[in-house]
Amino acid sequence: MKMTSEVPSKGLEWTNLVLGACLACAAFAFAELPAAWNAGIVGVLIACCSAVALYRYGAWAEWTNLTLGCWAVFAPFLLGFGSAQAAMWTHVLVGLCVATIAIIQLSSGSKAQMASSTKSGGR
Repeated sequence: MKMTSEVPSKGLEWTNLVLGACLACAAFAFAELPAAWNAGIVGVLIACCSAVALYRYGAWAEWTNLTLGCWAVFAPFLLGFGSAQAAMWTHVLVGLCVATIAIIQLSSGSKAQMASSTKSGGR
């Protein structure tokens, strides 16, 4: 699979970067320790992957954000802070948004790659 340096949508990538930063900052508001640690670590990783993708795009960054987004959705229940409403909903909503954006980016990147290979005669 050929790696392209062009981000399918820079706006969406910036959105994921901001969502990751917001999740990381939300860690300071969570009283539950697993929630705080998880939000801080996952948020920073999402923001970093998006920042790297903005600099040099690669599908790996979207796959990583997809995985991190899914983890954020399920973490409250797997780590035992599902009863902490603010922490749970923050994780679930940010995770769903990040995962959805990653899927859109992967889909757009794959369509663009197929279109460019069709134009170049399948090479």
